[in-house]
Amino acid sequence: MLNFLEKAGLVRSDPPAATGLAVDAAVAPPPVVVPAAVPAAVGSGVLDAEAVYAHAGVPPSVYPAERLLRLVDGLSAMEPATRLMAIQAMDAADESWSIADPLADATAKTQALAAHAQQLQANLQALEADTQAQLAAVASRQEQVVGDIRKQIAELEALVARELSRAAQESASHTAALSTATDQTRRELGDIAQLSQRLQSLSAQFGAPFNRPQE
Repeated sequence: MLNFLEKAGLVRSDPPAATGLAVDAAVAPPPVVVPAAVPAAVGSGVLDAEAVYAHAGVPPSVYPAERLLRLVDGLSAMEPATRLMAIQAMDAADESWSIADPLADATAKTQALAAHAQQLQANLQALEADTQAQLAAVASRQEQVVGDIRKQIAELEALVARELSRAAQESASHTAALSTATDQTRRELGDIAQLSQRLQSLSAQFGAPFNRPQE
């Protein structure tokens, strides 16, 4: 089995002075980075797993779970049983790590992710509740303000109606007064014309004024 893994390039033999097998450098884990940033209270839409682990206090692992995942992915062409045997062989051949290390790291990180997911859900629920309260406040304020405006509009419309009615009454009164004055003036002018005509008829009937002859 070890010869098969060595030929496949998955493991390599130590130099003659050393004993056992070492894991291929291609599957060596990257340096462990523990960012100081704390995940945002509300999800940003992009998971920063390292920040989640750091916030949860997940300790560094000599053999992180991600390293084991890459190893499993690299052996994905094998049958599950063969892959398990290969990984167990690597574990037995390298005393610097144990399969328990990545498994413990995976458990701690899974718990950290679960806690983060629960916090995200709680934060979202709190935001939803706050948003609903804000929306209710906006709706209440809108109802109050719009009600006041409509009341003012109704009062203004009543004022407009009263002013229109008063203006109509005053206009009718002025129009009626003008009509009465027009009729009266027309009648009086007719009487003047008639009387003037009668007076002028005297001149037509009797000519110039009568003068007595001088003695």
